[in-house]
Amino acid sequence: MTNIVSAPFGSTAAQGAPTNKERMVRLLAEEWREGWRPGFAAVLGCALGYTLWLVLSSFFVEPLQKEFGWSRGDIAFANSAGIVTGFAAPLLGRIVDRLGAKTVILAGLATSTLCYLVMAMMSGSLVLYYAVYFLLTVAGMATTGITYARIIVGTFVKTRGTSLAMLRVGVALSHALMPLLLFPVIARFGSAGGFLMFAAINGLVTLPIVLLCVPVRVSPVGVSREHAARDAPTRWQLLLRRPKILVISLAAMLHTAPVMAIMTQLKPIGVSLGLGPATAAGALSALGVAAIIGALVAGLFVDRIWAPAIAFLLCCAVPAGGCIMLAMLGDGISGSLFYVAVILIGIGMGGESDVLSYMVARYFGVQDFATIAGIAALTVTVGIAAGASLIGRTYDIFGNYEVSLIAAAASLMLAGVAYLMMGRYPTAPASGH
Repeated sequence: MTNIVSAPFGSTAAQGAPTNKERMVRLLAEEWREGWRPGFAAVLGCALGYTLWLVLSSFFVEPLQKEFGWSRGDIAFANSAGIVTGFAAPLLGRIVDRLGAKTVILAGLATSTLCYLVMAMMSGSLVLYYAVYFLLTVAGMATTGITYARIIVGTFVKTRGTSLAMLRVGVALSHALMPLLLFPVIARFGSAGGFLMFAAINGLVTLPIVLLCVPVRVSPVGVSREHAARDAPTRWQLLLRRPKILVISLAAMLHTAPVMAIMTQLKPIGVSLGLGPATAAGALSALGVAAIIGALVAGLFVDRIWAPAIAFLLCCAVPAGGCIMLAMLGDGISGSLFYVAVILIGIGMGGESDVLSYMVARYFGVQDFATIAGIAALTVTVGIAAGASLIGRTYDIFGNYEVSLIAAAASLMLAGVAYLMMGRYPTAPASGH
């Protein structure tokens, strides 16, 4: 991606003319003045979207066990819905690229709110839980980076890299702070209270902000909507013939699936290692803080260093080390060592979204951004569904999480290799840079 943030300032300007730095500051100010409303809605919406549920869903495992007598494997099996619903992700991306993100997001938020309300009223039917979870997974895809990152890349050009970093920092802040609110809610009101909290976030906070702040059609500052519509892709199926799209999608799956699987069981993992429930729950906040660090570091270096190298080192090798720590230390691990391992995982999780979005735009351009993101989301969703289900079943079989953690580390390193296979950037910038 050709980004003004990463462009060299050049030589001293002629006498009386503004310097490159002064022009850059002026352009940045103009872009943010015109685009801050949809940008703010995207950052907030992504922070409170479906990924927040995935990260905090481990808080519901033990309450659901206690309230309804379900096993951890039974509860984790609900994530298998992603195997089916993930196939809708490319279609979702196509719709977003052609029709705009706002309508898709609003429909997803309304449906997700309804799903959380139904979950809050459950009386123990596992079949009902699976059915509602399936619908939640479908609706939740409309409140992820497929839609919100499309708002960012469609609104900002000169500050696109910085804006994508802010999107991820918002998610990380949410992941750091929301556990502190959710834990006492569930402790006081059970799983129903937690589900009602998610319903209120979707229906009373995010939905009105998106409704008021995001235009129906998002186009970059200074680019007409007619021009943006004219540049929209007409045959997204042709993208599948570009092998690097499949490579980056595979890398995203191998990277995201094990991390999100661990997130769905993070609190139980801490308890199984001998930590108190409050200490284990607090690790999610530490993970959120680490994700902020990862996002900022990735945003700082990705414009200056070959992005696949950042992906390999920061996003894959570092969290793989955290997984190995958790697997090797075993029972009796101290709270501090547990937090160190979780922080390593969080750093990798925080940097991944920035680097992946940057690489999609850098290798393929932005006019097909949501379509390509949808293709990647298909592989990621299927991987998350399989990983989240398997980690629960593996615990039921072995009585611990060591096998799952070692498998997660191996998957992360394979993801790093796949990122490196992306090779050099295109010599001619892709359309939309």
